[in-house]
Amino acid sequence: MIWLNLKKRGSNVKSLLENNFRYFVLNGVLFTLVTNLYKPFAQKFLDRIDGTEFHFSLYNALPGLIAVFAVIPGVILMSRAMSKKKTIAFITLLSRIFILSFALVPFFPLQYQPMIFVALASFMNFPEALFNTSMQSYSGDIFQGKDRTTALTSKNKYSQLVSFVSLLFLGQIIKLFGVTDERTIHIYQLFFILAFFIGILEISAFFRIKDSVQQASEPLEIKKILKEVFRNKGYIRFLVCSLMFHFGWQFGWPLFSIYQIKYLHADESWITILGVTSGIVMFFSFSSWNRIINKKGNHYAIAYATFGMAVTPILYALSKNLYVLTVAGLIMGYFTAGTVTVILNSLLEASPEKHRIVYVAVHSTFTNLTLFAAPLVSSYILKHSSIFVALIACAIFRFIGSAAFYIRDKHKSSKLSAAV
Repeated sequence: MIWLNLKKRGSNVKSLLENNFRYFVLNGVLFTLVTNLYKPFAQKFLDRIDGTEFHFSLYNALPGLIAVFAVIPGVILMSRAMSKKKTIAFITLLSRIFILSFALVPFFPLQYQPMIFVALASFMNFPEALFNTSMQSYSGDIFQGKDRTTALTSKNKYSQLVSFVSLLFLGQIIKLFGVTDERTIHIYQLFFILAFFIGILEISAFFRIKDSVQQASEPLEIKKILKEVFRNKGYIRFLVCSLMFHFGWQFGWPLFSIYQIKYLHADESWITILGVTSGIVMFFSFSSWNRIINKKGNHYAIAYATFGMAVTPILYALSKNLYVLTVAGLIMGYFTAGTVTVILNSLLEASPEKHRIVYVAVHSTFTNLTLFAAPLVSSYILKHSSIFVALIACAIFRFIGSAAFYIRDKHKSSKLSAAV
């Protein structure tokens, strides 16, 4: 197993790393199971309770707005907490309670169900955003250098294996037993309840991870640290590039769901096929991306991966049926695997160890602003043109973001050459 491949380490360090690799991966696997029980079919669930394209856009945009107001205050509160680990566990539990509340949506009057679901999913992003920020920072605390790259790619790889297997299984359940809209909605309710209980196991696995870095207990001087953050030129260059790419990345999220469901008429079975196809490729791609990152560095890998992501909307626009889109998913899965790994790795690389959580929080706050704006812009373009124009616009925005990372890579390379 990957966590046992640790050489030239003292026995105590090796034992700690083995333990942390094991439970870090297990925590990621359980997180994936929780996510798969609600997220892949969430927008189809919204469609089944009579959600419109307006609700689809709100579902993708509002969580970003909620998170903007959550991250920085949440980080300040976390810095004052007695136990960082217990605080992360608490916000994880709060997020899982929101998923449990999704099961109550069908009990409300039909005309209110879409908006209630959108509201619950949006407010769930308050603990979710804080969870993502704190876990990103925490992974930088417990793993260093190549260990961190290996840990992240290993977690993503095994999580992806569990993802496409569980997605295939869940899709079959819906196919076999969801013979009517009403029965399918009941199945969704059972999924939401099961997700909550798996979330409890997820928290248990998280508690098994042992801190390898002593955390400072004094409260953060947030104004002073923010000045330090915005004076860090390397970090700011990464932040600007990341925001440019994230806008294009998030721009496409509602468009892809709308195109699959409203234009190509995908049901849960097709959503499963699309997810599994992409997931299989992602599973076999993570090891490749680990080698690319370790050999050529994050700067090269992120420009390469995001360029591939920029091609994705074009592939959607060219896919006139679900069969073609499934084949296109093979390419999408490869570059998605690289992007989700290298974005986080690059963020941690650009963030100094001291006050890392604030650097991560600033990045999260700004990317949540793009998460709020991008789906609304894509919805506006879709409303005033066509789905194909909107997809091409998405590709253009993503290419701009990828070009920014490419220029950043060249800037770093020229500085290194000058130094030599």
